[in-house]
Amino acid sequence: MPTHSLRVLLLTLLTISAAGQNAPTLLEGEKLAVRKVSGQAKPQDLRSYKQGSWSGSAHLWWTGAKPDDALELTLPITQAGVYQLGAGFTKALDYGIFDVWLNDQLLLEKLDLYNPEVVHTGTLPLGPRLELKAGEQVLRFVVRGANPAARKSHMLGLDYVVLAPGEKADVVAAAKSVLQVRPKSTEALARAIGYNNESVQALSATEQRKRFTLPEGFSVELVASEVTGLPKPTMVAFDDAGRMWSATATMYPCDNDPEIWKRPGKDRIVVFETPTARSPQTPRVFADGMVMPLSLLPRGRGVYVAQGPEIFFLDDNDGDGRGDERRVLLRGFGTQDTHTLPHQLTWMPGGRVLFSQGLLNRGTMTDASGASFVFNRTLVASTAPDGTDTRILSAGLNNIWGWGLGRTGRVFIHEANDLGYSVVPFEEDSSYPAYISMRLHPNAPMHPPTAWELNLGGTGFSGLAICDDLSGSFPAPWHGLLYIANPILGKIHAISAKLDERGVWSFEKRGDLVSCSDTMFRPVAITFGPDGCLYITDWYNRIISHNEIPRDHPARDKEHGRVWRVRHSSQSQSQTPDMTHVPTAELPAHLQAASTWEMRAAWHQIGERNGKELIPALSKLAADGQVADDARIHALWSLEELGHFDAALWKTLLSAPSIDLRREAVRVLSTLKVAEDTAFDLLQPLDSETQWTVRYEVLRYFRRAAGPVNANRIAWLKQWSATPPPKVEIKGWNGNYLALGGSYEQAFQDFLLSLAETKSPAAQLLESKWDKVIGTAPAPAADEQTKVQARIAAVTALLPKANAAAGRPLFEGTCMSCHVIGGKGVSLGPPLDGSSKRDIEGLLTSILAPDAAVEQVFRLYRIETKTGQRIEGFKKSESAKDITVLLMGGVPQVIPVADIKNAGYIAGKSVMLPLASGFTDQQLVDLVAYLRTLP
Repeated sequence: MPTHSLRVLLLTLLTISAAGQNAPTLLEGEKLAVRKVSGQAKPQDLRSYKQGSWSGSAHLWWTGAKPDDALELTLPITQAGVYQLGAGFTKALDYGIFDVWLNDQLLLEKLDLYNPEVVHTGTLPLGPRLELKAGEQVLRFVVRGANPAARKSHMLGLDYVVLAPGEKADVVAAAKSVLQVRPKSTEALARAIGYNNESVQALSATEQRKRFTLPEGFSVELVASEVTGLPKPTMVAFDDAGRMWSATATMYPCDNDPEIWKRPGKDRIVVFETPTARSPQTPRVFADGMVMPLSLLPRGRGVYVAQGPEIFFLDDNDGDGRGDERRVLLRGFGTQDTHTLPHQLTWMPGGRVLFSQGLLNRGTMTDASGASFVFNRTLVASTAPDGTDTRILSAGLNNIWGWGLGRTGRVFIHEANDLGYSVVPFEEDSSYPAYISMRLHPNAPMHPPTAWELNLGGTGFSGLAICDDLSGSFPAPWHGLLYIANPILGKIHAISAKLDERGVWSFEKRGDLVSCSDTMFRPVAITFGPDGCLYITDWYNRIISHNEIPRDHPARDKEHGRVWRVRHSSQSQSQTPDMTHVPTAELPAHLQAASTWEMRAAWHQIGERNGKELIPALSKLAADGQVADDARIHALWSLEELGHFDAALWKTLLSAPSIDLRREAVRVLSTLKVAEDTAFDLLQPLDSETQWTVRYEVLRYFRRAAGPVNANRIAWLKQWSATPPPKVEIKGWNGNYLALGGSYEQAFQDFLLSLAETKSPAAQLLESKWDKVIGTAPAPAADEQTKVQARIAAVTALLPKANAAAGRPLFEGTCMSCHVIGGKGVSLGPPLDGSSKRDIEGLLTSILAPDAAVEQVFRLYRIETKTGQRIEGFKKSESAKDITVLLMGGVPQVIPVADIKNAGYIAGKSVMLPLASGFTDQQLVDLVAYLRTLP
């Protein structure tokens, strides 16, 4: 038997026989029962600590206490007698001063557990020998304060309690006889992997391909790269002929030159004629002179383009394969931040072009009809194909870089940060939380979290795709899943989605489809292609962060970029049909295709060709209860684009068992502007409708119908609110929300009902006069910048001695008071999800010089009142009546607008203070090491 195992066995036997041999007993602190606590007491894993040794590699960790608070533990005494008590504690920077009691006897007064580093106290005697009865005793710790040098978190760590029996017992010696020390393993934390990694060398596509990891049966194929003419691609989109469109953004980023959009640029829009071929492809150029186009939507002879302050259609009038006419449809988008410009162009049912904008831009957008809209922060909107009839559909979240339309019309989006919204079932008219809170309408309820426990880890989710081809795509268990691109971690996550009987979606991570050990792999967009394979747009860059690293940093790659295809071995390489050449009479048959792309292309072509001769065949297909719901819905969408309504058909559709079919049939009534009398008669069977999404569309119909809704019909609509469900709240990001499963849905339904009664538009956004820059912080002196860089170098040199576990209390006592991770914490500063992938220099710059890496939304916000008071912090929300500012630690302060003289942002000044700049170099490296263990 190995020596270590023999020693463990002997010590175990000694402990078991202790009661019979009058031997000392060791009780693990983390296993003692908590009788009473102010704050929280729970075990803390200490396996990664290097300094000192903790029994069982853990201790009982008491947090959240303040002076005079108490922690009471049950101390079991199995045999009456005289004992001397001892205990082992943890000492650290944030630990407090305590009195220690046993029952009513003070054992130790003012035990000071402060130490600049995390260390173990060893065994400390607790008072004189005591005569104790058998049974449960009460061990109590009372907070007396903190060492002047300590951070005032008043934490306590109890490793163990030792009971040494006998009149002459030596508790320190007794502890040594029973204490089993488990040496801690140390890890080299100076990992080359990085969120941003300025020093890594770019690999060829051939070498990078060797670094991918996929489940068994999957492989990665190169579709295009910088070698074949595609540097810095932003996304790919497939047209109805099966061609793949993409755009380059070699000029990215460029936030400080508003004139750049008026000059010819260096970027291009390109087309790949045969993208599904196994070998890498070379594209043809459709347009050059572009400036960082972020999104494309091919349609007909040309393509919709989202670029800078405009969305325009680039047409090929002469058929030579080059764009020759540019028609601006929407103009006036803000360009303050080039990574949150309009994007996600998507063709939606009803012939609508959808797009979204991120949090950091503000502007006044004007559409092709001349209508103007305040277009600030994160909004989702849609417009008619000619750029008229623009509508704002939702407000909130921070950046929506993923949009997925399922075969039956269900839509999923995601928030870029892991704040409980990494997958969201989208509903028009919704208001979602954001760093700067905004509502689509003053009376709109705020949407609760939808994926609170998903915890994917990241601050830049940037692509969503649905694997819903009926055949020819991924096999089980990878079929039917949602896929999310995470360029921070360099992964493609697989997520399952399940809808329960209450209409509530739940999401569960099913693993990673793709990961890559090449840290320049940056998947910024994903989509399933005509062949059922997943296409990944790889930004391929050392730097993925927009704000932490200077815009002109030489390590920002401007040359490389790849498109990868993920294929399963069961997928055959079938010929992709060119749907633009399919005879019109055959298009309805393709609406039943197993391929989602083929089904969609047939729907598109019916609308583009204005195929009214297909109305009988489409009506028959939509009415056929033996046909799959998704095919019937696509036939309905085709009739919608052809402007056809037939009351007999709608009567059939509105009585269908399918929730999705009923929902879409109601929605199309609005598009086709069916008369209210006719629609009301058709909707009568829905008076007992239980599905929220169908009800929502009924309410939207009456809101949009011409003229006021008569009282009888309002009364009919109000029957759904006659017996409201109980009001249940849940905790979410930065506050409480009405819970899904009835409470939120009822509030949202009542909100839509109020809009129908008043014929009010959902979007009533506030144009802020307090959203400007009112000052600029002075640039740091050259010697200060030099000092910061020298400090970064000194701390980086200590990486081999980094102690991640020692960094944890520093993190929890300092960082968590202003940051969020996994949706928990205070959103005063940027979220810390994905910190395991952040580079050392970027982390240290953010800690030591937060002004050097400030993102616009986290700039210092200053309010000057009419009485001369100055209030500074993070701008959380604004209404017509007041502005709410979060002070340090997340404390809200509400200032009435009537009291404000001036308010706005201070450019170049972060709301974050350099709180950790006073740490020692060792503490800083420990903090960074812990940050890099976070998901």
